[in-house]
Parts: sequence; C-alpha cells; structure tokens
Amino acid sequence: MQLILLLLSAILATGFAGLRLWLKARTAPHPAAARAWDLENRLAAAEAALERRVGADHDAAALVSGLAVEARTPLNAVIGFSELMRLNRAQEPLTVRQAQAVDQILASGRALLSLLDEVSDLARLQAGVLPLAPERVDPRLIARQVCDRLRPEAEAAGVILNAPKPGAGPVVRADRSRLRQLLMTLVANAIATNRPGGAVYVEVRAQQGCAVVCVHDTGLGVPDDRMADLFQPFSDAAGPGSGAGLAVGRALAQAMEGDLHAVSRPGEGSTFTLTLPVAQAAPDLPRIVPAPPRTLPAATLLYVEDNASNIALMRRVLGLIGPQLSLHVAEDGFQGLALARDLRPDVVLTDINLPGMDGFELRRRLAQEPLTQDTPVLALSARALADDRRRGLEAGFVDYLAKPLDIAALADALALALAPLIGQEAGGLEEAA
Repeated sequence: MQLILLLLSAILATGFAGLRLWLKARTAPHPAAARAWDLENRLAAAEAALERRVGADHDAAALVSGLAVEARTPLNAVIGFSELMRLNRAQEPLTVRQAQAVDQILASGRALLSLLDEVSDLARLQAGVLPLAPERVDPRLIARQVCDRLRPEAEAAGVILNAPKPGAGPVVRADRSRLRQLLMTLVANAIATNRPGGAVYVEVRAQQGCAVVCVHDTGLGVPDDRMADLFQPFSDAAGPGSGAGLAVGRALAQAMEGDLHAVSRPGEGSTFTLTLPVAQAAPDLPRIVPAPPRTLPAATLLYVEDNASNIALMRRVLGLIGPQLSLHVAEDGFQGLALARDLRPDVVLTDINLPGMDGFELRRRLAQEPLTQDTPVLALSARALADDRRRGLEAGFVDYLAKPLDIAALADALALALAPLIGQEAGGLEEAA
C-alpha cells in the first residue's frame, strides 16, 4: 500500500508540475495557478512525510530486531542452565522449592523469548520487511501437530484439547513455519484463558474457496467493551500476558492473503477464526528428509564462541548429550581457523557474531583450506530469523541453530553432521564381526 501511494504521489506530482508550467507560460494570470501551486506544495509535503514514515518504520524494525538479538545471548544462559538443571535432577537432586524455582525461571525465560520474537515480528510486519516463504500446506496437519505439542500444557491446566480429526482437507498456500506460529498462538491462548475442566476445540474445514481454521474455547470470554482492543499489541483483553501474539497473528494472516477474526461471549468462551485462500497451483513434490541418528560417536568438536556463559553452557550440554565428544574452544574466528588447521576436528560449531572474523567468513575460509574443506560446520547464533537461517544454509552451514539453545535440536544437528563418521564406525563393526 505504501508503494502504491508513493507511485500515485509521483504521478500526481508530475501532473501538477506540468499544469504549473503551462499556467506560468500564459501571459495573463490565471486563478487556477495559485491552487495548482498550493496543491503541488501540499502533495510534496505529504510525499516527504510518507517517505519519513516508511523510513521510520524500517528503522524501528531494525532497532527492535537488534535488541531481540542482543537479548538472546543472556537468555541462552538463563534458559539453557535451567533446562540442564531439570534434565539432571536424577544426578543432581533438587529440593521441591528448588525444582519449583527452576521451573518458574525456565517458564519466565521462555515467555520473555516468545515476547521478544513477537515484538520483532510485529515491527517487521508493520515495516513490510518480514520475509515469507509460501508453499502448499495442509492446515489440518499443522493444527494436529500444534495440538500434540501443546497437549501437556492443556493437561497441566486441566483443559481438554480436541484436535481436528485426521483426514483429507483443504490445502492452502502459506508460510509453513508462520502458519504453525499463528496456530500455536491461538491454541496456547485458548488454553491459558480457559478454566479447569474446560475444553478447546480446533476445527478445519473448506468454505467458499477458503480454508477455515476455528479455535474455540470454553473460557471466560472477552467483555464486549474490550473486543475492539483484542488485536492491539500488549492489550490484556485476551488475558494477562498475551503480549503481541494476537496482533502478530492477524498481521501474519493478512500477509498470507487471509484474515483473523474473533467472537466472544462473556462467561461462555471465545472463537478465533482464521481464513486462508485455498491453493490452486499443482502439488509440490514431497520433500523426503531422512532422520539423522541420535547416537553421537566419539569425535572432536571445535566450538568457536566469545561468550564465557555460552561456553560453560555448551560444556554442560555436551556432557549430557555427547559425553564421548572431545570439546575444544576458540574465542574468536582467527583462533578458530588456526585450531581447525591444527586439530582437524570432525565438526565445527560456531557463533556468527564473533570479534574480528564472523562465522560466515570463518565458514568460507574453512572451505578454502585443503585440510578443513570437508569439515562440516554448524552455526549457533542469536540472529535466528527465517532469512538469517536461509542465508546460513545457502552459505554452506550443515545447520543453522538459534539461541537460546534447543538441546534436542543441537543433538539432531550434531548427529546429522557426524553421520558419515557413524557410518564408518558401523562398517568397521560389521567387518570385525
């Protein structure tokens, strides 16, 4: 819309400039001249204001995204160590109060991370700079996956979560990860605003050329005088702590050529309805991605990271998921390159924002070295938006992981990077047998 307005203003400005020149060329003064000049000046002022607004939106999006990136580094330690304490309860028992405190720290850290992501997404959506990767998607399948993911939260809250029944349904063209994010927001909100013994129903159907996803809850509902604020950022109309999730959800739906609406009855519950146009294109070829083995072999891992807390966390994490791994640490890109030449590690895990030489340059130089050109390199970075990950994979990283660290995702990525080594070990065992 902003681009259209800019083009329209340019066209109109050209027209008014021509009218002014024509009027000035006349010998006799014309009363339309003053009006034309006044309109031209107003139009120029409006165009300049619009350009400033567009620039301000882009600057705000960049600022918010930068703050989110910076906040991910301390959150990596908060969430990572909290998760380790939960996983190590058998080896390092906690008292009941300590366990409750760890759970609260972990939940608060994850909530803060979610809020940072929501604010960053909202700023980029408003500036029109959030990239989307549309593809053919089955919303019924995504909805069922979301329900499976949130079922433990529903059970803990005493809420019955009813997923869509399996079967064929409408197919839409949407960004898969963003659609999952949107449905996660709706279902999580329906659980959080419900009451013990309540229920959440998720339904998917085709209707008038659209796929319709309804999320209905039997919670407290939203008062009539608060409905207008429901999709405003940081409104508590949908319940405390809802953040910017619903505002982001509606913006995402509209960015995917759909919409998101809600109806509510106080004391009876709410229904959120997402509509997306049905895809008309031919089916995409299925993508078959083999699941990597989760058993990590004895191997040498070089970790390039300049943050002491992240290094300490990685030592603990690898002690849990890969005790047979030999960990070596470099604190900047140049040291990492030198150690890689000397050690010839089986895998390199690097941060992106390194002093002197960033992770992308390190990956490029490793690929140019005869001794390290075949070494798999993984990225772990606080810059973890979809376009960051896409850029990382295009640069040749085996995987591009996000901070705060997802321990299961790291285990999968290491198993994928070390798969050839695992295959060699398996072959050696067969020959020995």
